[in-house]
Amino acid sequence: MHIELIKPHTHAGKRHAVGDRIELNDASARWLIAQGVAKAAAPVADFKPNRRDATSGTTRGD
Repeated sequence: MHIELIKPHTHAGKRHAVGDRIELNDASARWLIAQGVAKAAAPVADFKPNRRDATSGTTRGD
């Protein structure tokens, strides 16, 4: 399950800031949500520029 942190959190020895997105097993993710540390988040798709973006030098949203 993907979550977005709404409070700072240390997971597996690594510090994560507010707004960081991490993937956890369902039980751990739901526990952090119940504790008010995180909220459910959709997975972020990998950005793959289309052919026009790659050749024109523009970025998405321009």
